[in-house]
Amino acid sequence: MTATPSITLLWVLGGIFASLAIGSVVRLIALRKADDKKRRQRLASLRTWWILALVWGVCILAGRVGICVLLAVASILAFREYAALLGVRDDERPAINAAYAIAVIHYLLILFGQASAFVVFVPVASLAILAGVQLLQGKSKGYIRTTGGLFWGMMVLFYGMSHAAYLFVLPASSGGPAGPAGWFLYLLILTEANDIFQAIVGRAFGAHKRHRITPTVSPNKTWEGFLGGMLVTIGLAVMLAPWLTTLGKTPGAPALPAPLQPWLGPVAAGLV
Repeated sequence: MTATPSITLLWVLGGIFASLAIGSVVRLIALRKADDKKRRQRLASLRTWWILALVWGVCILAGRVGICVLLAVASILAFREYAALLGVRDDERPAINAAYAIAVIHYLLILFGQASAFVVFVPVASLAILAGVQLLQGKSKGYIRTTGGLFWGMMVLFYGMSHAAYLFVLPASSGGPAGPAGWFLYLLILTEANDIFQAIVGRAFGAHKRHRITPTVSPNKTWEGFLGGMLVTIGLAVMLAPWLTTLGKTPGAPALPAPLQPWLGPVAAGLV
C-alpha cells in the first residue's frame, strides 16, 4: 500500500511547488499597488493554495494510505455540509451516522484492494442500510426525500470521489513512470489547472461577462474562460501524459495512424 516514491514523481511534485513559488512571487509583485481589501483576499487565496499543496503532497508521498485517509475525510466533511443543505432533521441523525460508517468502510475496501466489493458497496449496500435505519426508527414522514437525498449525496461524494483513490489500485501494467500516484496526480493537476486558468482567462477576456454560461447558477462563468481553461487543460494533458500515465503508449480504439495514436488518449482526457 505504500512504496518508495519514484524519481519521476518527486520531480513532478518539485515542479508543482516551483510553479507555485513563481506564481506567488508574481502575485505579490502584482499586489503592490492593490487596495487593502483586494490584497487580503488574494493573499488569503494564495495561503490556501500553499496549504492544499502541502497536504496533497504529503498524502501522495504516503501512497494509497494517505490518499484514502485524505479523501475519506474530505468526503465525510462534504457530506456533512450536503446534509445540512438538504435540511436533515435532528431525529434523522442515525441515518447520517450510518452514512459516515459507510464512507469509512468504502475507503477501507479501496485501501485493501477489494475491487469487486468496492464497485457495488455504495450503490447497493448503502441504499439498503439507509432504508433499514429509517424503517427501524419508524420514520415515515419525509422518508423518500431523506433516503433518496442522502443516497444521491453518497453516490456523488463517496462513490464518485473515491474513484480518485481507486486509481492507486490499478494493475502494475497501467502504471506510468511516476508509479501508482501518477494517474491520481494527473487527475489532480488537470482539474486544478482548469479551475485556475478558467478564472485567469475569464478575467482577461470575459470581464465584460456578456457571454455567460449559466447566468443564474454561476454568473461569473463565461464562455471565454471556459474555452481558455479547456485549451490549457488539453495542452497540460498532452504534456504530462508520458510522465504520469500510460495514455498513448499502447494502441487502442479507434484505430488511428501511428503518429496520431499517442495524442488521442491525452487529448480526450483533457477534454473530459
